Amino acid sequence: MGQVNPEAASGAAQGRDSCQFEAIVRFAAPWRTHPIAEEVLPAMQSTISGILHKPGDPHFLNPALMAPNAFEIDIPHDLIAELAPLTAETQGMRENRAQYRLSNGVSLFNERPLAWQSDICWLSHADEEAFHWFDAIYHRLGLGPLVAPFVPHDREIRLYAGFLVTRSHCTGLNMHCDWSTDDNLAFTLMAPLTVAGERLGMTYRTIRDEERELSYKLGRGLVFGTKFVHSTAIGQLDERAAFLCLNFGTDRMEHWDSIGSTTARQCNVLRQPDGTFTTQAQWRARYGDRKAY
Repeated sequence: MGQVNPEAASGAAQGRDSCQFEAIVRFAAPWRTHPIAEEVLPAMQSTISGILHKPGDPHFLNPALMAPNAFEIDIPHDLIAELAPLTAETQGMRENRAQYRLSNGVSLFNERPLAWQSDICWLSHADEEAFHWFDAIYHRLGLGPLVAPFVPHDREIRLYAGFLVTRSHCTGLNMHCDWSTDDNLAFTLMAPLTVAGERLGMTYRTIRDEERELSYKLGRGLVFGTKFVHSTAIGQLDERAAFLCLNFGTDRMEHWDSIGSTTARQCNVLRQPDGTFTTQAQWRARYGDRKAY
């Protein structure tokens, strides 16, 4: 999702230390040195294509990526086509903490972390009406039912925040996890909305502690939860790539302090797990200036 402050000591090592966890390592141990395709157990196959999951385990493994708690989904091309003219409008929306309005009336708030090693802009819903526009996209993609088997919840998997993310370069790896929780309580979707998004991908760490490159593909999105160590890949584009990003997860409030330490840093208006709305300032007043990475 985002990147750690480049001034933090040993950024890549910090990402490794903060995101490693014993449970997924124990789960993945039999496949760390063997071809997974030859070792798949039918009992560990999931309803999500391409992942392995032990019933009752809060984590899962993607053997193709050799990474925990991550999977890819299809993004309908008609949705990408509908968003294309709006995506084009975001190219000039670069002023930090400024508010903008799309031609469809949706108001956006731009959060641009100036200390990061990229020119990333997080354009989120500036009000509740704009949030509901993102929420409709979230439900259209059917993300809630996909992650529900892994996320403790009472009634539904809720969207916390939606973004149109733009960027054109990244000059250094900042390995991190989006979510600081031990178990899967929240997930991120990242999906390119422009062809340029295919040329500025992701670097991530496998369960074998190897760094790999993942290239985004138009029409495909990556969904990832806790302990997925990653960074924007180093690269430079001639134009700003645009992505759809969604944060969603449990409807239980007891872990909102940890979950919000990611979401509340990147948007001004967000929905809480209980369905009520709050602001970045209100969240910080209650929980402090916590940072997930």
